[in-house]
This record gives sequence, C-alpha cells and structure tokens, in this order.
Amino acid sequence: MYLNKETIADIKQSTNIVDIIGEVVSLTKSGRNYLGLCPFHKEKTPSFNVLEDKQFYHCFGCGRSGDVFKFLEDYRQITFAESASVLAERLGMSLQVPSNQLAQVRQESPHQKLFEINQDAERFYQAVLKTTKIGELARQYLYSRGITDEVIEEFHIGLAPAEPDYLYQSLSKKFDETTVMNSGLFNLSERSNRFYDAFQNRIIFPLRDENGRVIGFSGRIWQESVSDDQQPQAKYKNTRATAIFNKSYELYHLDKAKAVMAKTHEVYLMEGFMDVIAAHRAGIDNAVASMGTALTPEHVNHLKKFTKKVIVTYDGDKAGQNAIAKSLELLGDFTVDIVRLPEQMDPDEYLQKNSPEELEKLLRQSRISQVEFLMHYLLPENSDNLQAEIDYVDRMAALIVQTPSITAQNSYITKVADLLPDFDYFQVEQAVNNQRLLVRGQMSQAANQTQAAQTVMVELPVSKQVSALRRAENQLFHRMLNHAYVFNDYRMRSDFHFETAELQTLFELLNQEGELDSFILSGLDNDVQSAYYAVLEERLPEEVTDGELQELDRQISRLLAQQEIRKQGKRVRETTSLGDQDGALLALEALIAQKRNLE
Repeated sequence: MYLNKETIADIKQSTNIVDIIGEVVSLTKSGRNYLGLCPFHKEKTPSFNVLEDKQFYHCFGCGRSGDVFKFLEDYRQITFAESASVLAERLGMSLQVPSNQLAQVRQESPHQKLFEINQDAERFYQAVLKTTKIGELARQYLYSRGITDEVIEEFHIGLAPAEPDYLYQSLSKKFDETTVMNSGLFNLSERSNRFYDAFQNRIIFPLRDENGRVIGFSGRIWQESVSDDQQPQAKYKNTRATAIFNKSYELYHLDKAKAVMAKTHEVYLMEGFMDVIAAHRAGIDNAVASMGTALTPEHVNHLKKFTKKVIVTYDGDKAGQNAIAKSLELLGDFTVDIVRLPEQMDPDEYLQKNSPEELEKLLRQSRISQVEFLMHYLLPENSDNLQAEIDYVDRMAALIVQTPSITAQNSYITKVADLLPDFDYFQVEQAVNNQRLLVRGQMSQAANQTQAAQTVMVELPVSKQVSALRRAENQLFHRMLNHAYVFNDYRMRSDFHFETAELQTLFELLNQEGELDSFILSGLDNDVQSAYYAVLEERLPEEVTDGELQELDRQISRLLAQQEIRKQGKRVRETTSLGDQDGALLALEALIAQKRNLE
C-alpha cells in the first residue's frame, strides 16, 4: 500500500483522534467534546479541545489545531509521511513510503554531517568485529555472554580496535575537521596536537535517536586492562555530549521499541544495554534503557510521546532498588509497575542462569505495583522503633488511598499490617480511612473548580477571538466546504475573493484540487492549516437556510466598508496632524461619502 490520497483517507477514517491523543493527554468528556491540558504549552486550566465528531483538535490557549496527522507531526516532531506510517502500523497496514519523503527531516537537518560520520563509524566498528583477528576474539566473548550473530546484526554491535587512531585514519579524509572535532568520536591531544579515537578496545553499541539515526556510541570493556595511569577503566563509556547526542534525553532501543509500544501501550524501562538485549532474546522488544545515567525529567518527557505505562525493570540489588524509588518520583504521570528480580540480579544475569522463556515469564508475570514496592522499600529496618512504624503507616496510608480499587486498598492494608509487629489490620485501616476522608474533601473541591473551568472553556466562542469579518468569512467558507453548489456559485464570480489571505489561499487551492484533505493540507503553512481548522469549528445548521448566503454577503460588504471607513478616518487624522489642510479636506469628504453609502 502506497502513500497517496486514498491511503491517507483510509487511515484517517479508521483512526479515532480521541484514542491517539488520549494516549498522551488525559482527556475528560465534556458535552460532545473532550478537554485536557494542552501538550504544546504549559497551563493549569484545560483549554485543549478535541472534537470527536469532526476529528480534529484546537487549543484555546495557544491556538494550535489540526487533525490526527498534524498532532503526531507536532507532538513527535516528525514529518507528515512518518505520522502516516505510525498510524498505518497501528492499524496493521503495510505502508510503503518513498524514501525521499521519510528522509525529509533528515535532509533538512543542520547536523547532517554528524549523522553521516556516526553512520560511517558504525560500519567501521562492525567491520572490525566481523573481519579481524581481534574481532574474532571479541565475538567469542560475546558468544560466551549468549550474544548470537543474529543479535549482533539486530543491534549493530561492533568493536573499536586496540589502536590509537584507526577510526580517525579511516574517516578524516572524508569529513572536514569541524565535523571530526564535533562528532564526539575523537579526542585532541594537547601534548601532540593529534586526534585519537575516543573508543579503543571496547565492544561498541551504536546509540540511535527515535528516528533510527546513529547519534553516538557506548563502548564496553571486554578484556581486563588498565589505563596509562594504572587506573581501572570504567565498564561503559559513552560518546560525550554533542549537537545530536544528549544522554539525559535519549533512550537506547527507542527507535525499535516505539512500534511495539504503540501496540502494547507500555514500555519496559531498564538500566543497561545488555538488559535490553536480554529482553529481546526473550521475545520482548518494547524495552528501552537510559544511557548509563540515572533517569531524568528529560527521559520522562521523551517517553510521554509514546506511552502512559512504564514497567520499571532495574537491577535487584540495593542500588537498583534506590534507583527505582527515585524514578517513581519522576514517573508520576504514568501508570507504573515494577518487575521484582530475584537474588539481586539484573535481566541479563537472570538470562545467563535461566532460559529465555523463563525470563519472558518473569518480565510479564512478576510485576508488582508502586504501592507493593514502596511497602517493602520504606519498611523501617528497626522493627522495635514505634515512632518509625507510625510514620511508616502514615506514609503507606497516603499511598494506599491513591489506588482506585477498594479491593486492592484492603489487600494492601492487610499486607502492611502483616509486616508490622505493633499494628493490626484495624489500626492500619483507621489510618487509611483518615486519608480517604482527607482526599475525598480535596477531590470534591478540585472537581468543582475543574467543572467551572471546563464550563468556561466549552462556552468560549470563536467570535471572541476573531474579528466579525473573519467570522463571517469563516462561515461562508464552511458552507463552500460542505456544499459543492455554494462553492461553484462563488468560484464563477470574477469579482469574488476572501479578504482573509489564508482563506483566499484555501479557496484557490480548493478550486485547483477539487477538495481539501489531510494529504493536501500537510504541504501548507501552519497559518493556513490553522485557518482551515478554524473554519471547521464553526457550528452551523446542516442545511443552508433561505437567504443565509445573501445575508453573509451583505454582512461581509458592510464590514469591509466599515473597515475602509476606519482607514479613511485614520488618513484624515494623519493629514490633519501633518498640516495638509487640502489633503485633510479631501479625505474628510471621502469619509463622509463612504458613511452615506453605508447608511
């Protein structure tokens, strides 16, 4: 199936924009529409309006509007062709997109040379792993870790040779010095003023952005060695920060995982590359990892583009448990589960001791909730400290009431009571009940405030945000879009045009193409697209009433005349202030004549 008007129409007809936007924006039904906090600007009161019957969105706060394709373009920062591919994949459709369309963003990137040098470096590292003697030794090491040739190909694993500048010698003739310096692939020696390879004698894992472009690398030691100053080397080493690589934002394997995430609506968040590879070997491909750094707000915002559920799968040791607790503070907008790994292992270690099937079962079935995790994580070490137990019960009660299910809440109360020597079920339940009353009061107050705010938003008319002339022209063009005979009548009038430039552009395009669909709109400026969706917002009766078009014509003519009178009045004031009495008199006579004509 190819990317064309018919395919785009099929995709749009088979997709509900509420479902797509609802995956990343919390929407509340309000009348015929849905409301939520706009994902394109910061706000506390919902102004983001999704119109299900017309399949488009509009934000009263920032003015953003569009259809489902436009939403994905703006939210994920991708091309129209890429947004069509994302939606087609969700529908199980095989969409063939011309490479020049998919590559549009890539070709326009000001950092294209950096992408190219990283791509060439990836090929170099792969060639070293596959064709050299030291590469043979490195492959044997990988095989011993359970990494097969299939996995090597899937993840493009390579090897940096144990030489100071082999990569530099390979790439320096093809790329200019600025690109070489800014790539992060090389270090400049102050002593000799020479470039040296940043990665030497390391297993190489290419790092990609969400669009699959190579943006950097991570190198893992595989042979026991020490640095020149006899200090042990770090197990992993990443490309330094560059114009295209920020380890606090990028997530390993996201380019492959996002397609699976679109189907499963969840992602496994892991600590390392080998853990993600272990999940792949177990048949789970919706796993990503932070690049050897703690989870950051930037990582979290990046994930928000793709899913609302995260399954945290960190190491089972104490450091891993601490990392889980810190990550929960950042993942407040997500539904979160935690995989409990036995014997302080990570997924890769677990796979080395068990089968892929057992790891898959563990990842899919051994999940616990945030409350269950924190129940054990926050448990006081000293069970004889009564005050510590009281503080613990209060903290757990506040967490338990956030669980929607009353059945789950009662289960948690039982588990907390079982963990404490000085508390029984009824004492813990009382603490939870106190929190329930507190939360109920807060929710009631918040609901009243939200309802009042939403009522204001729903009743906020477009007429208050646009001029009367623009409103009248919007209504006229709305009739043209929905009634072919109206459009035909006006396009045959040689004296007709829209005063609003964006509407005139749409009018001319409609005359040329015979229709305005998502495929055509994708090639227009944002202002013109916004004008189109502003027209769709007009709430008009389905049928054109008698005299409606004539009244719109008279209204537009009257508003244009009033506009001209204001311009003429301005000319009178300007000529008078300049002392041009003759010019002022002529302008005044013209102004009086225009007012008489309007009367």
